Amino acid sequence: MGQHRPGASSRKRIQIGSKRKIAFVCSGGATKAGAFHIGVALALHEQGFRFVGGLQSRNDPSGPSSKPMEISTYVGSSAGSIICSYLAAGYSLDNIFNSFTGRQPTDEVDQYPRILPRLTYPTMFKLRPGLAREQFSQLMQVGRMVNNLVQGRWDTLLQLDWLKLQGIFSTGGLEEFMREQVLPSNRFHDYLADLFIVATQLNHSRKVVFGKYSYQPPPHDLTCQYDNDALVSQACAASASLPFVYAPYPIENKNGKTIHYIDGEIRDTLSTHVAVDSGCDLVIASHTHQPYHFNKETGSLTEYGLPAILIQSIYLVIEQKVNQYVHGKVTQRNAINAVERYCRQNGIDGEHARKILEILEAELHHRRDVDILYIHPNPSDAQMFFGDHFSLSPRKLAEIVKSGFRATIEKLRHYEFADRKVEPHAPVAVELTSGE
Repeated sequence: MGQHRPGASSRKRIQIGSKRKIAFVCSGGATKAGAFHIGVALALHEQGFRFVGGLQSRNDPSGPSSKPMEISTYVGSSAGSIICSYLAAGYSLDNIFNSFTGRQPTDEVDQYPRILPRLTYPTMFKLRPGLAREQFSQLMQVGRMVNNLVQGRWDTLLQLDWLKLQGIFSTGGLEEFMREQVLPSNRFHDYLADLFIVATQLNHSRKVVFGKYSYQPPPHDLTCQYDNDALVSQACAASASLPFVYAPYPIENKNGKTIHYIDGEIRDTLSTHVAVDSGCDLVIASHTHQPYHFNKETGSLTEYGLPAILIQSIYLVIEQKVNQYVHGKVTQRNAINAVERYCRQNGIDGEHARKILEILEAELHHRRDVDILYIHPNPSDAQMFFGDHFSLSPRKLAEIVKSGFRATIEKLRHYEFADRKVEPHAPVAVELTSGE
């Protein structure tokens, strides 16, 4: 499996024509990440990739046919789950971009399956049901705590009942928005593309992948479970339930038991393995958790206070998780290649050598035919780093879209895509060039 994070001087020749199934993996990061993913998608579209979306034909429920440059698998976490759902539902990039900027599509083709409505603050920050009642109870407990402290009962500080609020906001507004205003169908099985949405189970140390399939847990990861019972809108709400901002989102399973979920990236930053497990051999992963690298124009983060330092610290942890995963896959690939060289140098029978390599790939859960491209903001892109994660400002979101577009164009310059045929296509609503 090729894990590619090339430097300026490296080039990797990817045989696009031989790729059977291509995936687009989108990370979380609130509206900032959503806008970045749109920019990435626009750049991929300009380079000749096409996004498969819409409902399956009742006469042909076999799924999408494999064509070069077609992206037919989507894996999303948190904000990425929303963008992936938009694409799987069949919304054009023009339609999606316009929903972020408040513009109306001018082409009827870009109004399918409908004009995508704009996400609003009341939808994004819906107060959690029962919050007022709990707040009153919490205030009463705080009052009792203060009274006990006045009486010298300092052990009250160890009784943290007054901190038991689950969260102020609920992703229930997002679930309703997706169900009533966005999705032409709320069933994963009805979509032509393969859509996977990742969430984290609150009361267990595992992530759950919602989709149309019910795979057995991958042999390399017993902390991953596939679920094909939830609705798309429920999966999006569960995946976006970022702790401290949103309360855990409950979903009732087929046995009538309520399971609570939190943000899809708590356990894993990018679930590229989901795409590989589903048979993809080219995975394009877009994520925004890029630590800032010093440049003279912006200066030191110490000049920007605690929020910037905190964000940098979080991004550093996330980057390390991604790098560890990439390093592990590179090590596995090198080990398999070393065994292949040994077999060839020692004249081991071709069929026997092939079986040895197949066993190695199966045991290491590693496919050498897979290429993974990681696209993230430029480390010196201070505007992207300091961007408001929850802003719905059309101007700010448009700038982040441009950041995603530029980052993708820059990344793809380091590769030679063999057998690529770029067909003419209609321009998107906003002109985004790599020079902007």
